[in-house]
Amino acid sequence: MFESSWRRLVPALLIVSFLTGLPLMARSSASDLTVEQRLQRGEVVVGMKEVGASKFVTGTVLINEPPERVWPIMVNPFEFLGKISPRMKHVEVVKDQAELSVLKITLDVVLIPHFTYVVESKYENGARVSFRRISGILKDFKGAWEVQPAEGGSKTALTYSMYVDPGFPVPQWMVREGVRSELPRVLMALRTRINAVCEGVETPEPRTILAAAISHVSSGHHTAPLMETTP
Repeated sequence: MFESSWRRLVPALLIVSFLTGLPLMARSSASDLTVEQRLQRGEVVVGMKEVGASKFVTGTVLINEPPERVWPIMVNPFEFLGKISPRMKHVEVVKDQAELSVLKITLDVVLIPHFTYVVESKYENGARVSFRRISGILKDFKGAWEVQPAEGGSKTALTYSMYVDPGFPVPQWMVREGVRSELPRVLMALRTRINAVCEGVETPEPRTILAAAISHVSSGHHTAPLMETTP
């Protein structure tokens, strides 16, 4: 029975890893520091939120660049291609509008080469991206990126939330644990890329989408409200 359950679990956790393009890692131990202190230390703060019947895993990272410099890199799928997500092998732009895109993503991984899914993303004033799976092997995949100014607008609190149902007969809590373990590495890789481009160490990807040109619209608050987490 154990072997049968494990054979079902492995594909589900692999798919979670495929979406981020990096190997799974163990979750760090709990800290007595506040969320703000952990972000200032450079940590990625992972939590969870419920939206209807779906439980989303969330992760927040503090980036030492203002939102208007973070946004063009964060929304550009070609920045993730082979860089932030090494296993991402191909991006086909099916629809490219300033406020909407449809992308066909192909990943090349062990056991399931040419793993493909199609995702629709909606872009809101340079401050939020909401996305959802519209076709492909996954049963359900949805979430959002939220860009908030921090420290008077000189930095950015970037939050990623994701829900995934791979369609395999495995408990959702196991899938969530896989996401919770992986999410910090994705956000740290993104932060590293943003810092390298903004500091002139690396060259920005010339290929992009129209949404990258959207200007960030601040809510008027000078400091981003920091997320609450579920241990």
